[in-house]
Amino acid sequence: MVAAGVALRVLLIVYFRYYDFSPNEIAYDPLHLRPDVLLRFPFGFGYETGAIAYSLATGHGFSSPFAGSTGPTAWIAPLYPALCALVFKVFGNFSLLSGFIMLLINSVFSALTCIPICRIGELTLGRKVGCLSGWIWAAGVVFMRWPTTWVWDTSVSGFLIAILFVQSLQLTKTTKWKDWALFGFAWGIAALTNPSLLSFLPASGLFPMYRLWRSRQLALRPVMLSALVFTVLIAPWIIRNRIVFGTWVFIRSNAPFEFSLGNYHGSNGLGWGGKHPTRNRWEYAKYERMGELAYVAEKKRGAVNFVKQSPQEFVELCGVRIAAFWTGSDLNPDTWPRWMYWPLSALMLAGLIVSIAYRENGAWLYFWLMLSYPFTFYLVFSHPRYRYAIEPEMLLLSTYFVSLAIKDIRARFVPQRQLAQAAGKS
Repeated sequence: MVAAGVALRVLLIVYFRYYDFSPNEIAYDPLHLRPDVLLRFPFGFGYETGAIAYSLATGHGFSSPFAGSTGPTAWIAPLYPALCALVFKVFGNFSLLSGFIMLLINSVFSALTCIPICRIGELTLGRKVGCLSGWIWAAGVVFMRWPTTWVWDTSVSGFLIAILFVQSLQLTKTTKWKDWALFGFAWGIAALTNPSLLSFLPASGLFPMYRLWRSRQLALRPVMLSALVFTVLIAPWIIRNRIVFGTWVFIRSNAPFEFSLGNYHGSNGLGWGGKHPTRNRWEYAKYERMGELAYVAEKKRGAVNFVKQSPQEFVELCGVRIAAFWTGSDLNPDTWPRWMYWPLSALMLAGLIVSIAYRENGAWLYFWLMLSYPFTFYLVFSHPRYRYAIEPEMLLLSTYFVSLAIKDIRARFVPQRQLAQAAGKS
């Protein structure tokens, strides 16, 4: 299953030459707002991730997320840019081979997600549902878009959430220190890869604790060990931020800026690139002049004032983002059309309702994942790739619902057909 998934994704990468990011050097900035930066390297290779990776690979540290030389940054989490920097060191900065290797790594993580998908199905909705979902994930073209085209942590995030989901289910039956320590370690890796995944942390931890408490097996020491491992793992990066910036920054610094991109008078609710330093030379100059934290603080004040002065408009924008998260958006023409996007959401919702009604194991864990993970994007702005992290679980619920529907249809109509055939023979 994994081998088939990797092979199909590599075939797409090679056939469409997705590893060649050089056209983005021009296409990414059609208004030529920042030709000075774009001439240095193809910013479409990883965007902020690629720029930071380049800075790391050339010996300038974790800095300059928008190219140029703008100083230390905490704009994004450290692990994935560090991986890109390692690829640059070995295969060349922004080379075609580096592009291929990074997309190959993404594809491997995407294909490996088949394994936790099967395991989640086995522990919750049935082994057949898990295996079928795994094969659909491996061979389904709609699940290949982001791993094969974007140098970003998207596919890694989907793999990590699936692994954490499995661990949450398994911890309902064990208080072994090793298992809980591994849980804390996995969450530490997830936080340093994509902090938005942390919205699922409370539910994933409380779910096994509640189950153990009901069975009178809950022990607090393994839980505390898990929290300690998580804290120790993320502490060095937070300490680094404290030393570099002179104040505490929790993993990423840019959350208020992202909030400002989607929340202002006249906003479409989905973020406008014209307000971003990567698209606007005046914003880039302001960021360079003010420094990262001061720049972000200014954007935060503007967005907070907007919410205070126009709460109704803010709520309306949140509604737009909720719809966009689950049904896709016409404002992102480079993504899949909506008819390839919203059916998975509809089938997921049906499967979630049925699984809760039938009291399937883990049904409420699915519920809390679907409730908690998207919440950040409802407030900030939505992009189709953000949903990818929970699409393995969405696929499981969808497959579960369709399989039950087919089974019910067979139970209703097949016996009647057999009776009619028997009557005809008599």
